[in-house]
Amino acid sequence: MESNGAKAVVWIGVVEIVPREGCELLGPDEGAFVHFLTLAANDSEYRAKVIGALSDYRLELLQFEDVRPLSEWDHSPEEILQISEELELNQNPRHVRYATFHTFPRRM
Repeated sequence: MESNGAKAVVWIGVVEIVPREGCELLGPDEGAFVHFLTLAANDSEYRAKVIGALSDYRLELLQFEDVRPLSEWDHSPEEILQISEELELNQNPRHVRYATFHTFPRRM
């Protein structure tokens, strides 16, 4: 997939999230930091795709951190590398994948 002449590659970022009403991935008193990966041609495409996925999962975005193309030189955990390989193999521009939820207690 090409967007404005740029080839889509796997992008990664750390996303801080909290649940909205009806969320089944996190309890109401939890928040989480999660790596989200997707094919994107640039930062804004990555962010738009992740925000769309968060809406589907009934999660609220608190912030993005360290958003960038995933490099083969990254020393990423095996889980991240497997997700990246799947995204590259399938080349489905609609797939947004997430890794392990690193949860923390929320103060209401």
